[in-house]
Amino acid sequence: MNKSLTFQIKSFIAILVLVILASCGSDDKVINNPDPPEPVDTSDFQYPFTDGSNWSYTLTYSAENIRPDSIRYRFAGYPLTGYGYSEIMYDTTIPLGGEVKVIYDKLEFRGDTTASRFYYTQNEYSMICYGYRGGTNVSFPYRPANGTIISSAGRSFSSLNELSSFAAGYTGLFSASGDTFINESPIVIVLKYPVTSGFQWLFKDFGTFTINKKYLAFENYHLDTSVISCIKTQRINSYNNDYVMYDYYSKYGQMKRDYLFRNTQVKNEFGITIGYADFREVYMVTSFHIAAKK
Repeated sequence: MNKSLTFQIKSFIAILVLVILASCGSDDKVINNPDPPEPVDTSDFQYPFTDGSNWSYTLTYSAENIRPDSIRYRFAGYPLTGYGYSEIMYDTTIPLGGEVKVIYDKLEFRGDTTASRFYYTQNEYSMICYGYRGGTNVSFPYRPANGTIISSAGRSFSSLNELSSFAAGYTGLFSASGDTFINESPIVIVLKYPVTSGFQWLFKDFGTFTINKKYLAFENYHLDTSVISCIKTQRINSYNNDYVMYDYYSKYGQMKRDYLFRNTQVKNEFGITIGYADFREVYMVTSFHIAAKK
């Protein structure tokens, strides 16, 4: 036999033996261990409250779980994306709240631009919203839970069901309040201190139903190369389990909001229900600056 061929056969047999021995060495499954999770900071914090602090964010409004398939064409333009900016502006006074801090919010969404001002106080026990002016209903850190929430081409909708009937022409998450001061009565406790996982409090009482807030657990929010610890906070609606709503607060302010409105009716121009869809609002901070205390 040719010496070269003999050497190749021997080499092949040697490699085959090594492969068999390696495969018989252990019956344990190979497990690819992921990198260890980023540590979360569970220390006490309060919302930033210094003039000049600001946040830029994106808003994405999408439709999911659309059924039946025959109505999908109504959502051909989804997801919809907007861009917002919030800033702590200055101190002022209002009749019912005394001295308060003004947080300005501006949203650009599908060709519409609107702005609002929200009025807050903060102490060692809580952060409180007394009211607001303007047309946005998406502001950090408080999104109003009542009133007109959506409008399109000059037409307002007071519920997601009404929005669904006009889904194809939807143009923005704006209210029609203009510059009228909307008083929150009773006042709204946006955050409670200290921030403790599992703690729950009354957020809004509408008489026929309530909305509570609950601190669930700390999670990490990744922004560029930064890892920011946030307390995942749930809005619990006593009358509707199809509203799954989470806010993520940190010592740098709110970083994220993820609201899912499930099983929303989709109606045609005659008001007849033709299907259902889940609508999701996601707000994510893309950059921020926290001003130093003076």
